[in-house]
Amino acid sequence: MMNIKWKRALRKGWLAMIALSCSLGMRSFGQGHTIELANGKFLNIQACNDQTFRIRVSSSNSFSETLMERYGIVKRDWVGKTNIKKYGSDYWLITNQNQLEINGKDGSITVKSRSGDKIITRLSVLEKENRTYNALYESLTDYEQALTKKEIIGDTTREDGVSERLKQTKSQVEPAILRLSIAPEERFYGGGAASRKAIQHRGSLLRIWATYQQSDMVAPFLVSSRGWGIFNNTTALNYFDVGHFEENQLYVYNTDATVDFYLMTGQSLENTIDLYTTITGKPYLLPKWAYGLAFGGNMMEDQFRMLDNAVRFHQENIPVDVYWIEPQWMDKFYDYSTEKDWDLSKFPAYFFWQKGEGNRYENKQLFLSKLRQLGYHVALWLCIDHDLSIEEEDHLAAQYGGKQSGKAHWFPHLMKFVDQGIDGFKLDPGRTLDEHPDRVYYNGYTDREMHNLNQVLLPKQMYRIFRDHKGVRSFHHYCGGYAGSQHWGASTAGDNGGGRDALYDQLNLGLSGFLNTSADVLDAVEDVKAGFHFGFFLPWVQINSWASMHYPWYFSPEYKETFRFYAQLRNSLLPYIYSTAIHGSQTGMPILRAMPLVFPRDKEVENMTTQFMFGEHLLVSAFTDSVYLPEGKWVNYWSGEKVKGGQTVSPRIPAHTGGQLFVKAGAIIPFQKPMQYVDQNPLDTLILKVYPEGKSSYILLEDDGESFDFEQGAISKTHFECHEKRNEIEFTIAPTAGAYKGMLDRRAYEIVFNIDRKPNRIELNGLTIQTWEMKDGVLHVLIPQSDIHKHQLLKISMED
Repeated sequence: MMNIKWKRALRKGWLAMIALSCSLGMRSFGQGHTIELANGKFLNIQACNDQTFRIRVSSSNSFSETLMERYGIVKRDWVGKTNIKKYGSDYWLITNQNQLEINGKDGSITVKSRSGDKIITRLSVLEKENRTYNALYESLTDYEQALTKKEIIGDTTREDGVSERLKQTKSQVEPAILRLSIAPEERFYGGGAASRKAIQHRGSLLRIWATYQQSDMVAPFLVSSRGWGIFNNTTALNYFDVGHFEENQLYVYNTDATVDFYLMTGQSLENTIDLYTTITGKPYLLPKWAYGLAFGGNMMEDQFRMLDNAVRFHQENIPVDVYWIEPQWMDKFYDYSTEKDWDLSKFPAYFFWQKGEGNRYENKQLFLSKLRQLGYHVALWLCIDHDLSIEEEDHLAAQYGGKQSGKAHWFPHLMKFVDQGIDGFKLDPGRTLDEHPDRVYYNGYTDREMHNLNQVLLPKQMYRIFRDHKGVRSFHHYCGGYAGSQHWGASTAGDNGGGRDALYDQLNLGLSGFLNTSADVLDAVEDVKAGFHFGFFLPWVQINSWASMHYPWYFSPEYKETFRFYAQLRNSLLPYIYSTAIHGSQTGMPILRAMPLVFPRDKEVENMTTQFMFGEHLLVSAFTDSVYLPEGKWVNYWSGEKVKGGQTVSPRIPAHTGGQLFVKAGAIIPFQKPMQYVDQNPLDTLILKVYPEGKSSYILLEDDGESFDFEQGAISKTHFECHEKRNEIEFTIAPTAGAYKGMLDRRAYEIVFNIDRKPNRIELNGLTIQTWEMKDGVLHVLIPQSDIHKHQLLKISMED
């Protein structure tokens, strides 16, 4: 393609000196540049930034707006410059990070590092006449025909049963197939919850279609262990064949005949996920209280049982922040309409004689207000069956002065419940995860384009109406999902329980840019203690008693104690959890982190599905008594014992726990004093548990916990640093940077050092202090801080 001199010139950075730009064969078409290829097709390429490229291929020189663009799911306002140079019949696109060589005949692209020394991948679009094209088409058709469909649990109101599954592979539209080369050692992650067999997808076929109890939340995104990724920009049924059909090829199969994708070269799994969530939206930051425990009662509860249970949680010292009500709150069971109201015989949110008056206020005498006075946030279960394109099109019409549809929007009717004291909603899969093969949507599309997209529009519209109405973050979650869902709300593993299937979902979703994932903790779990251990280390925690009896006081005394222990541990960890959530909302880095995301060079963890990192410092096992410790030093959280990494261990776990919990040596972890619910007391004292190892640091992020001010930077950052020397430990608290509404100006720190040697002297800012003691084999030091904007230096001296 290129002569040797030209390649050498590139490597020496001479490209800027070569004025070979040529407009012949290129047309600027909207964003990016369009190249007319010798084979009669047109290729549009856009450098979104130095590491992200949008690539489209069409048989005509027009590239229409996608629904993902139209409805604001993907980013459009890119500032990157697409500078393409022409050499002979070929083209070059150069950024500060990459160079792309484009074949002017067929549009095949070789993606390289900036220096040109490293080939990242080669990609091309398969022609219909290609033997591989036809064989792949047949294999996927056979795969589709073998699938089955499950009915949505609990919906007894359906009359027509489950609609026949769409067989889009047999449509009249010829598919488009993209081929990318993959190296023998490459491993691939992502796809959302498209697989419950593995987290490493090399050798697998992933079907990207939101399907109830099979692949509820899917994402057309893959990231390579070599630090690049692809986002397939379609809402139609699509597939990733990851070395399954051919060992060293990745095939992207689109049933709608489109070739429209983003290629990202982040150079690591973490950075590539960051790039992907820059395209599809950074993860939603839940209100702080939503990272506590959310509990849903049995459907036989009424207001009295609910209030009695709420009081009993307090009596049992079991922290709970969210109490939600299942379908029995509605006057009509499974009411899909916009006319729904409370069943006043069970949950009177207003007096019965006020029915029909609007009732858009919180009655201080009734059950919702009493729950709020007890510190609970209350949510409602919902089911939805609506054409969500109506609201989207009307929203666009309002922006651009167009005509309104005059048709009903679904979400506004919920605001009367918000005014009455409701803080959020549980969005049920029925019937949005069902398919509607005969429906023609208001926007003119069918389920072919809308089914996957509906999984995003549902939380998106919930987010928008709640934010516009109340101005604070809502607690809302949904078990369906697609690319972009992470930006608009929280997710659950749906009606799949809290066992191994749910664990696969958590790991795969975290590797696909989802931050706020959870499951129905304890459902479909044989080992109750293991279920608690896994469930309370989810990004957010829900225990759903819907048709079960998961109340603590109905467990055996042993299991009840385990429930209490983990609920209290979770509550104490909230500063650490919420700080991790703020970080993830800015970067796409999940709270629950699959092992290869954190230890990409460790071959032992590349498909590990029995453990994960919870934030930066905690290593959690799941449904196993053993745990693999990567290289380095680790500390057993239960015993305090220090253990060398690079091995699998199975130490005894305490009787009231359900799995292994280790801390990475060097960790600094913020805890809070016990509370019954978030912000019951001000965080004027933080407990820092420190595990000294060389030099380490941690940044605590905080905000007001409920507003959207963090979007304008209203976040505080407190930097802690620990430096362990031979006979001395230096611990630094840097001045807090940044501010938010309601931030404390003073704070005390109780610092707990995991050291077994008693100090002979401790100094704070050069002065000897006595506010310390050795307790339970560790050192406790109390540091009062009258001004959080002042620097603090603690020195701990020990005898040799």
